[in-house]
Amino acid sequence: MNTSPSSATPRYGLILAIYVCGLMIGGLYVGMVSPVRTVIQEYFQISDASGIWMINIYTLFYAALIPIVGKLADRNGRKTVFLICLGIFAAGSLVCGLSQAAHFYLLLLAGRIIAAVGACGMIPVANAEIGATFPSQKRGIALGITAGVAGISNVIGAAVGSGVLALVGNGNWAWLFYLAIPLCLILALTGIKLLPSSSTIAQGSMDISGSVLFVLLIMLVLLGLRSADLLHPLANLSRPEVMIYLTIALVVLLAFVLVERKAADPVFHQEFLTNKDLVITMVVSFFVGCVIISMTMIPQICEVSLGLRTGSGGYFVIAVGALSLIGPPMGGKLIDKMGAKPVMLFGLVVCTAAYLMLALVCLPSHSPVILVVGLALLGLGMGFAMGAPTNYMVLEHTAPEKSGSAIATITLVRQIGTSLAPAIYVGFLTDPTHIGGFQALLATTAVFCVVASACMLAYKPASHKANRHQ
Repeated sequence: MNTSPSSATPRYGLILAIYVCGLMIGGLYVGMVSPVRTVIQEYFQISDASGIWMINIYTLFYAALIPIVGKLADRNGRKTVFLICLGIFAAGSLVCGLSQAAHFYLLLLAGRIIAAVGACGMIPVANAEIGATFPSQKRGIALGITAGVAGISNVIGAAVGSGVLALVGNGNWAWLFYLAIPLCLILALTGIKLLPSSSTIAQGSMDISGSVLFVLLIMLVLLGLRSADLLHPLANLSRPEVMIYLTIALVVLLAFVLVERKAADPVFHQEFLTNKDLVITMVVSFFVGCVIISMTMIPQICEVSLGLRTGSGGYFVIAVGALSLIGPPMGGKLIDKMGAKPVMLFGLVVCTAAYLMLALVCLPSHSPVILVVGLALLGLGMGFAMGAPTNYMVLEHTAPEKSGSAIATITLVRQIGTSLAPAIYVGFLTDPTHIGGFQALLATTAVFCVVASACMLAYKPASHKANRHQ
């Protein structure tokens, strides 16, 4: 955007405010499904293994389509794609709500797929816009705010979901989805009038072949791993449904590599894989995704631990959301001064301690006070670690003209983590009345935090001085 610094300052705030509202909507409707999941399962008379797909299928399509939507945003403008995706998200929410009247669970899953397509244009595009337009000295705090809103709305969404159920009753859960329609409409009308149009930066023809192959590759890998028994890896060698998916995925991967080498504007920049620090950032982002999705299990954990009624456990997630408000703005300022590495390490260490405390102290105590303390500690750690540091890390190792693709790539890797982790977590829920399964789930998440911390020790930040010239 061709603006002077003085005239650009108000525009930064405007851009941030509009996109933050989109992030809020997208985040709320991830978290809101957490306490509603068990209610919907009872309504449709389905098991945990089937019900988890209302979360899994959302993250599956969200992950697969992120790079494609990112490319469309580069070609058609982020404002245009953002507004269209708001409309798609509203349509998906409408379909989800209608599934109750139709008493058809597959219609709910179809609605979640449509909503996932819409969400692709809210969270990644907002981060890419900030990465492309905000100066480096303001980028950290801006990414901190967006990461905080996305994460906080996710966890607060569980409390909002429980609150809406309390108002309308468990038998009217469809209203939870209908509420998204006026919110998206209001935001879209505001965006049409106030959002500045961003210039398109993509060159050459659209990489359609690469896009199709990439979506197919991601979905085959995720479906294969979702069908696998991740707790017993060797047993998967004798499971045809797993091996068929992964074998086809390998063939598609080879075709994708060949196509991308000839593409003028590839959907995935393979040179990202030659940068050690970018690879580390991707690995850390994967485990961050695994940690974030564990929050969808917190309402059920609280209900079982404290003997609460189904659908009411979301209130306890407020403890996570309240403390996670502290981390993003403070962490963003610290990132601008110190860099992302110490901020990320601090957040991961606090998260590790919190998950171990929840597993070993809070759950066995059956005390709501002790449980809230553990969740608050978790919120503090998540506020520092979940989002802004990895976005900043990838931007400081990427040229400005590739920042949009870099943000989309890191978001994709994080979403793959959120897509795969439930396949592990659901193995601990075979007996949802047994505290031991939940303790194992929380301890496993602590291990994810430890692995991410170990990777961060090998990360080398770009010089802060050099980054200011980007």
